[in-house]
Amino acid sequence: MASPISCLSILVISLLVASLFCQVSHALVDEAFLENICQKTVDYEFCQSTLRSDERTFAANPDGLVLISISITSNHVLNTIDQIPNILKTLTDPLDKTRIQNCQTDYSEIAVNLNAAYSASEPKAYQEVINSLRGALIKCVECDDEYRLTPPKRDSPLLNASIRLQKLIDITWVIIEEIA
Repeated sequence: MASPISCLSILVISLLVASLFCQVSHALVDEAFLENICQKTVDYEFCQSTLRSDERTFAANPDGLVLISISITSNHVLNTIDQIPNILKTLTDPLDKTRIQNCQTDYSEIAVNLNAAYSASEPKAYQEVINSLRGALIKCVECDDEYRLTPPKRDSPLLNASIRLQKLIDITWVIIEEIA
């Protein structure tokens, strides 16, 4: 029969091992993790500056970084939506007005997709997050196509916002690939 001390030792060792696994899975984002993520994105400098500029980044674990990344992306989309009425006021061509109004609808749907992505990321339903991000990208491209594919072809007034949105979604995608 095992002595009470050896049973206690086994219990303590088991608890220590279990706590190590918990600490690993709840480890905070560090420089190495951020570096690894940003190297895999389409724009390393953009990734670094975006994630570093948010004070929550280094206080989060990798799962929390997904939420932060989606939050940053949602804020960008809401800012873009807020700019559209001012862009509309400057337009005189009816076709341009129609195009930007279509983009306004697309960006509203992007916001809905990002809200769904955020909700799905809390319970770590990362396939749902990916699907929602994909839906957001499709709407972003539809807005861009209003200007790229329909004559007269020209740059969208939302082109810079679109490029930024695509880079932000890419960051979230890479984080999910790393942790899922």
